[in-house]
Amino acid sequence: MPNGERYNPDHTDEERRAYNNLVLFCYPHHIETNDVLTFTVNKLKDIKVQHEAIFEKTDYKIDEAALFKIMEEMGSYWAKIERLNTLEHSMADLAFDINAQGSLSEIVKSCHENIAYITDFHKAFHESDERLEKDFNELLAKKGIDPKIFDDIPYYENPFQIRNWELHNLGIPNRMQRLNIDLMHMEIKYWEEYLKTNSKDKQARTRLDHLKGIFADLAQHATVID
Repeated sequence: MPNGERYNPDHTDEERRAYNNLVLFCYPHHIETNDVLTFTVNKLKDIKVQHEAIFEKTDYKIDEAALFKIMEEMGSYWAKIERLNTLEHSMADLAFDINAQGSLSEIVKSCHENIAYITDFHKAFHESDERLEKDFNELLAKKGIDPKIFDDIPYYENPFQIRNWELHNLGIPNRMQRLNIDLMHMEIKYWEEYLKTNSKDKQARTRLDHLKGIFADLAQHATVID
């Protein structure tokens, strides 16, 4: 303003409010720096430069040297992993396939596919345990043994009744739900960070919004089976 301590009549309004002409102070320092003899224009510029230098490299400003270094390092690493997994594997015919260039989406998809496999395995084990007593009784019958001879044994002492009940109905379902929650949590955290520097990626934005809705429902309604 015309009555301000460092008003320059040669500046336009655009120049006055330009970033290079602005410096922020708390109220006490704002009053202190009204002393134009101690805090000259050059002094204030030095304060501005020194302060901004402290915070120049933040999580939201890419350090290009560090970026290229990590890109080169990881590019070489994933090339090595691909070579080890394909050309140099000790037992190539039995090697687990590792997609060294796989995206997060592909890796998460693989995780969900394996969760589905494990769920199917658990279902098969559960059904097998439920058939165990029937199978045992049929085996006894083949030898002419009446299964009723075990009727006086309490169910909790009979190893063929409700076998692994807690594992089938409590332990495994709870662990699978925990795994699904943690996997979704991890993916949301990834897209959150990814979109900070790739804000125009609509597919990533759509995926994040989709996961946020599901995760919010889990946060409110997912319960431990007990």
